[in-house]
Amino acid sequence: MQHLLNHHKTSRFVLVVGMFAVILGCAATSVTATFFPVEGPLLKTTPVSPLRVTINGFQNNTGDLALSMPDGEDCKGQWSAAVSREAPVTSGSLFEKYGSNYGTATTVSRGAAVLTCSNGRNFQVEFVTGPGTAHGFGFAEDNRGNVYRVLF
Repeated sequence: MQHLLNHHKTSRFVLVVGMFAVILGCAATSVTATFFPVEGPLLKTTPVSPLRVTINGFQNNTGDLALSMPDGEDCKGQWSAAVSREAPVTSGSLFEKYGSNYGTATTVSRGAAVLTCSNGRNFQVEFVTGPGTAHGFGFAEDNRGNVYRVLF
């Protein structure tokens, strides 16, 4: 009987440690995306600096993101992605406007994000990732006439 009790305590300890590891693993799920200006007024600034965006929640296919502009403007938003077998370029998408040569892929996660900033700037973002990965690429544009190549 004592052996069974000790086994139960050991199993419970392993379960608790395992749950703690999962919680810590989920907490470390942020990714940094880089927005490289490729068109618009930001290209006239010297030096042209890419923007760094912190993305949270990649394990859930949805989450929040945050960006601090070089002038101190704070931007926050939401993103979401969906897995599909093919990801055709659709009419009116950023991929159609800036990267139509990407066509379709066999299996990708297509996603979108919206960032709203404290001084009125807004970003629309579209991206693709491979299934099960937190790496991808896409395009973004803001309401100030800037276009960005997005890599993460």
